[in-house]
Amino acid sequence: MSKEGIFNSPQRRAQPVTEHKQPGGRQHVSPPVHQPMPSSSTEGFFQTPPIILNQLEDDIALQRSLRLFLSDPIRDGVTPELHAFGDRVLSEPVMTLVADAERNLPYLKPFTAWGKRQDELITSEGWRKLSTIGIKEGMVGIGYENQYGQYSRPWQFCKYLVWTGSSCWVTCPSLMTDGVASALRKHLSDPTLQGQSREAMGSAYERLISRDADLAWTTGQWMTERQGGSDVSQTETLARYAPELSEAEAQSSGSDGTPLGPWLCSGFKWFSSATDSQMMMFLARTSSGISTFMAPMRRTIPGTNETELNGIQIQRLKNKLGTRALPTAELVLKDVRAYLVGTEGQGVKEIATVLNVARVHNAVSAIGFWGRGLSIVRAFARVRKVGLKPLSSKAAFVRTLAKLHVEYKANVLLCIFVASLLGVVEQPQIAAYNEAMGHSQQGTTAIDATTTLPSPAAAEHVFRLLTPVLKGLTAKSAIAGLAECMECMGGVGYLENDDMQYNIARLYRDVNVCSIWEGTTDMMAHDVLRVVFGKTSNEVMSAMDDWVGSALKTADTSLQLAAVKILSLWGKWKDDVSSRERGELELRSRELMERLGDVVMSVLLVLDARSDSDEVAAHAVSAWMDFKGYSAPHTGNWQKLVERNQAVVFRPQGPQDAGETRARL
Repeated sequence: MSKEGIFNSPQRRAQPVTEHKQPGGRQHVSPPVHQPMPSSSTEGFFQTPPIILNQLEDDIALQRSLRLFLSDPIRDGVTPELHAFGDRVLSEPVMTLVADAERNLPYLKPFTAWGKRQDELITSEGWRKLSTIGIKEGMVGIGYENQYGQYSRPWQFCKYLVWTGSSCWVTCPSLMTDGVASALRKHLSDPTLQGQSREAMGSAYERLISRDADLAWTTGQWMTERQGGSDVSQTETLARYAPELSEAEAQSSGSDGTPLGPWLCSGFKWFSSATDSQMMMFLARTSSGISTFMAPMRRTIPGTNETELNGIQIQRLKNKLGTRALPTAELVLKDVRAYLVGTEGQGVKEIATVLNVARVHNAVSAIGFWGRGLSIVRAFARVRKVGLKPLSSKAAFVRTLAKLHVEYKANVLLCIFVASLLGVVEQPQIAAYNEAMGHSQQGTTAIDATTTLPSPAAAEHVFRLLTPVLKGLTAKSAIAGLAECMECMGGVGYLENDDMQYNIARLYRDVNVCSIWEGTTDMMAHDVLRVVFGKTSNEVMSAMDDWVGSALKTADTSLQLAAVKILSLWGKWKDDVSSRERGELELRSRELMERLGDVVMSVLLVLDARSDSDEVAAHAVSAWMDFKGYSAPHTGNWQKLVERNQAVVFRPQGPQDAGETRARL
């Protein structure tokens, strides 16, 4: 192999030396002639395979988020676990499971050989084992163990981000499981909840948050019907209270042994993911309006050791662009035995708890896919050569990567910021649950009021405003970002590569659902306006105003220009919201959401840079303001811009620097 490590020697072969007679009798010996040889399937150029590094060592945005949002003792405690997990998700055994899940798609066996309806759903071994990994690694459980108090959520979602690219969307059941567990915890905190409802909810809750794969449940969350995805006001699934059980129902129970519920629910659900889950939470209409219900997916067959679906028929599985390993179905509900969750007629309010948690998961999933794509591109840029020069030295290419990386970092910071807000907001609920259940308080429960986070009193208002912003913007950024990642890899990026480590096309297919699940982008923008003009509008705006001002007022000198510009952007956003008619704001709602997101992400980038005066973090602020058009055009030393872009993408480190990375964290 040549010194460059790229061009293989069989391409050129020396021909025999030739002697020529020169005038005067002198002999001239011609040098060997290197005759080009054709390439073949075994000879010629072969690209050196990229080496994708552990994300903890290679992803600057993840490193900085851990540093910014976790206290030093907690970060030191979780770093070894995250490093080991970062190796595991890239390992050959896990990639083999991903390939199996992608190759062996779920399918339905509706009938037995003798014509009896059974609706047996078959999923791949890869899907099932990936699901088990997620459960055991605590992708839901970390948030409920609450070992680190308010810091449990940012820790959970940093680990979740690393998992996403290898999860093959087993995170979809995780996001619904987390949201439903949060809703059930709220009701279990109410001492007036008694009887079989408490028994059923308590049993389900313990299973949803468990890390024991033999005990743990996942859950579906079903709202979508044929008339529209997010418009639940026209729900056609009907529920009636029917506490008198038939003889067979009285002898049956849920698969966890709890009695069947007193409500009978019938209808049709058009788009139901996690069809292989053990329970479901769904909306149905009663005489009092839209209500929330929960039920086990299966019930025991009296007199046998077998189970059957709890009044559910799987009509068919959906054929989708991505998320192919995830079984998504159309479901017929016929007399499903279920329990009412919360107050009858308040189903939309009840399901909002589920949606807020699920939207954080959706956002981290989107950014996790993008982060994996960027990891592949960085690895490729390190080994790919154009001519005789490394691709990583090409200024225009690295500028493109720098733009992607600062946008990615801003989105990662936004994700973990909102996850941190969730960690603060839910601490009182966790305390109420522990008190109601007679549990001792666990973990670090003190809430820090720092400039990184709003005050505890304001955190809930900021969380409510930024959750739809987070969900709406991260999805669109990740979809566009992964399209760029495919292009950066050229034709290889477009291929459905059997080696799942490098398959960006799969990541791109899978990330596209993030802008649709749990509400489309325009719906998120509308939700932002609902908060801004809602009953708590004054409190929300005051909380945001205090946080932005507090976060920027002490920015060091090198960040002052950025801080002044960000304050100006925030002031302009507030003026637009307060001075324009509601109809015009509705027309421009997506633009308003994007501008608000820019303000918050800009603040977070400044907070990160000022937290330790890190030079690369300051470069990220400069590049963000530059690429967003918020700074004056550069007329000075263009070489400095090239160096800045290199630093933003490739902080000088490699596998040998892992110890230094962990020390820096």
